Amino acid sequence: MAMRIVIPRSAFALVATVAALGGCGGSAAPQLSHDELTDPQTCKTCHPTQYQDWSGSMHAYATDDPVFQAMNQRAQVGTFCVTCHAPMAVRENLTDGTNLAAIAPPMRGITCYFCHSIESVTGTHNDPLVLATDDGLFGPFADPVAGSPHRVGYSRLLDGTTTDSATACGSCHDIQNLQGAHVERTFQEWQATTLSVPPAGESCAECHMVGSPGAVSTTTPTKIRRVHNHGFPAVDLAIGDFPVADPQNDIAPQNTAQQTQAQAFLDTTVQSTLCLNPQTNRLQLTLDNVAAAGHSWPSGATPDRRVWVELTAYQGGTVIYASGNTMPVAGFPSALPLEDASPDPDLWLIRDCLFDGSGKQITLFWEAASIGPSNQLPGLLIQNVNDPSTYQTHMMKEYPDAGRSATLPATPDHVTVQLHLQAIGDDVLASLVASGDLDAAIPPQIARYQIGGGGTLDWTPTSATVFHAPDAATGAVMTCVTSGSYKSNTTLTTSHATCAP
Repeated sequence: MAMRIVIPRSAFALVATVAALGGCGGSAAPQLSHDELTDPQTCKTCHPTQYQDWSGSMHAYATDDPVFQAMNQRAQVGTFCVTCHAPMAVRENLTDGTNLAAIAPPMRGITCYFCHSIESVTGTHNDPLVLATDDGLFGPFADPVAGSPHRVGYSRLLDGTTTDSATACGSCHDIQNLQGAHVERTFQEWQATTLSVPPAGESCAECHMVGSPGAVSTTTPTKIRRVHNHGFPAVDLAIGDFPVADPQNDIAPQNTAQQTQAQAFLDTTVQSTLCLNPQTNRLQLTLDNVAAAGHSWPSGATPDRRVWVELTAYQGGTVIYASGNTMPVAGFPSALPLEDASPDPDLWLIRDCLFDGSGKQITLFWEAASIGPSNQLPGLLIQNVNDPSTYQTHMMKEYPDAGRSATLPATPDHVTVQLHLQAIGDDVLASLVASGDLDAAIPPQIARYQIGGGGTLDWTPTSATVFHAPDAATGAVMTCVTSGSYKSNTTLTTSHATCAP
């Protein structure tokens, strides 16, 4: 896909639009000290709902994540990783990246103070955020109420209704390693979509911080605003009870809530459409990025993510074809391992491929000198039904792959499709375990999803939900079924990543 990079006005040296900063608390209002402001426990007093959301989020967990700790220990890259995973500890000169266990709780993770003290953004990746030096805190409200125990003002960087706010999120959700390889590209992906273009654009918060009416502070219980969820649901999940037991923390572990929110969030991201072409006797599966269209899918740590399709075709109850199956299916190769070494010739695997300076494929992101061709599902380029670019959120693959000149051994009467997502690939985890940096008990606990809540796309030629569509290549009338609300098929074709540099 030709990527159209849109650099918003706010991407470089953006100074926050601030109003009513200072004095909003009133002369009689006690002002919290710097140490108090940087401790999330202080925030809990007046913002209990936001604190509870945050305390069970991956932002709060960022320093404690055992896979992060293992990668940081293995990589030995100074403050490169902790700049985003413990940013306040770095700014307060409390860590050089080697003493994670010694970082005090108020400085662990991405804290309330870190985000709400952002004054400007001076770049597009690797945390180029400038924090206020006068302990001023910013939020999305242009009319802060008098009586706050801290200085408070409005900033477009904290206002999720503006595209400017995406620059604050994007600065850490876009990473170039020390060799210049662009190993995380969520912000760049967003810049390439139509959702980055104001005034109709959408920021990260529109999806990841959904709002609802309520009081944002106990100091103003009758002032009803839009309270934004601070759980930031996405892909990764905490391992073990989180928040952990702490005498100061009366919030119970929220693992179940975090997993429930992440599953619900992911269930809406991809629409699947399956068609049988009677002329070629092959199946055509289209995956469409419908709800994560503000960036490609999957996004984030895409070199670590593993998304794959499990497709099984039956005739008379007997399996006649299978691909992407990690459990044994008689007569068909397993999809494992989920990498190039898979014996499954038709595996549709979505991931990023990493290479060192010599072009050799590698596993660990900090060693990468380059990124191979990506087969992510693209974000939304344009919203115009008359422009073909609108539909480039679709990717399609044939089963069996036409490149093998294979066809189904018989005409199926039943086909099931399941889309899987694993937050971190087994090969990455195995490497960390082998080096002694990761406990072998951790890999089985890594987040794994069946997109759609465990349901399958179920095709039969006589189903009440089937529709018919012409194949653009052959003109044959195909019998199709979809998991979504509209009928689609496309000529854009992909296959599992070959990881050729």
